[in-house]
Amino acid sequence: MKKFVLGFLCGAALVSSAAAYASDEIRAVLFPVQFEFNGEKVETPSRFAILNYNGHTYVPLRYMAENLGAGAAYREEDKTVAVVSEPSGAGDTEKRIWAAQYRLERGMSSKEVRDALGEPSFSALLDSSRQQWRYDIGASPGYRSSGGVSADMEALKRGDLQAQVFVSWNAAGEVDRYELWAAGAAEGGSRPVSVHIVYPDGSSSTSEY
Repeated sequence: MKKFVLGFLCGAALVSSAAAYASDEIRAVLFPVQFEFNGEKVETPSRFAILNYNGHTYVPLRYMAENLGAGAAYREEDKTVAVVSEPSGAGDTEKRIWAAQYRLERGMSSKEVRDALGEPSFSALLDSSRQQWRYDIGASPGYRSSGGVSADMEALKRGDLQAQVFVSWNAAGEVDRYELWAAGAAEGGSRPVSVHIVYPDGSSSTSEY
């Protein structure tokens, strides 16, 4: 088993954003095990590493949450990891917005994104090596996007769209950035729009318009 050093090792970590100092380093080993959920063996995607430290198994929280019917997300603004179950009895729109919040992550393949969100509404080449997918979620009948590769703010504020998701791919065909633009409840005839962006370096930001 290959040995390596991790700073601030945490089995529930989704994002590593702090530099490790020598006094805080611990040594762990890769742990090549298979997982079985409710009697069914599940293949672990290569982007997830399973670790062993002092006889304890450390696994990615998102991987475990997804296989137990939940999802996970990291909030940069308050340094919080949220684990949320898939909404039961919800409609397709609510479930897809939930999936964009708690199932999308950097490093996913196109198949994994399709499994979470379905087929994109629109795709475009940003440059010679980068592609972007757009998802129009909860669109009213007859809706036609005016945004292309940018959010249709007017439609979101009017309620013609419940959400838009933008997924950007790197040259290796993996997700390296994604955005969720979601409309809230109407306030004085216009809906506020919240925006959550995860950047290629793993950092994120949330704002409201």
